[in-house]
Amino acid sequence: MNNFNRVLIVFIGIIGLLSSGMLALTVYDVPHLSKWVANWSEQEWFYYTILSISAFLAVIFLIFILTGLFSRPPGKQMAIVTGEGKITISKATIESAALRAIRHFEGIRSPEVQALIHPRKEQVDVRIDCSLFGRTGLPTLAKEMQEDVKQTVESLLELPVRSVRIHLMDVKTRKKERVL
Repeated sequence: MNNFNRVLIVFIGIIGLLSSGMLALTVYDVPHLSKWVANWSEQEWFYYTILSISAFLAVIFLIFILTGLFSRPPGKQMAIVTGEGKITISKATIESAALRAIRHFEGIRSPEVQALIHPRKEQVDVRIDCSLFGRTGLPTLAKEMQEDVKQTVESLLELPVRSVRIHLMDVKTRKKERVL
C-alpha cells in the first residue's frame, strides 16, 4: 500500500468517525440539532437505531484509521538478520534470479517477473507473465517453470517462497500493431 492510499484511508477514517459521532449526538439534547431531530425522536425505534448505526460506523472507521496508520508497504528488499549482522537482498536481484530460471525454456517470449516481498513473514511471492510461441503441454510447462523458479529463489535467499504464479499468453492471440 503506497503512502497516498494510506493517507486516503486515514482521512476517510477520520471523516467517518466525526460523522458517526455527530450521528450519535443526535440522540442527546444538543441545542441546534434538537429541533431538527424532534420529528424523528418521537419514534420508539429512533434511539436504538441511531446508536447501533453509529457504533457500527465507529468500528468500521476505526479499522480504516488503524489500517492506514499501521500497514506497511511491500518491501523493496529482503532483510535477513544473522549473528554477524544484517544482509539485504534487493527486489531486483530476486526478480533477476527468477528470470534466469525460466530463460532455458523453449518458446518463452517477453517474460515479465515481479517479486512481492513479505518482510515480516520472511517470505516471497513471484509472479511471471510471459508469451509462448509454438509450445504444447502448457500445464506441464508451467509446473516445471514454477518448480525451477521456486528452487532458484529459495536457494538464493535460503528462505521459503510462498507462491510462484505463472500467467502464460499465446503469441498468436495477442494483437500486433503494424508499423508504417
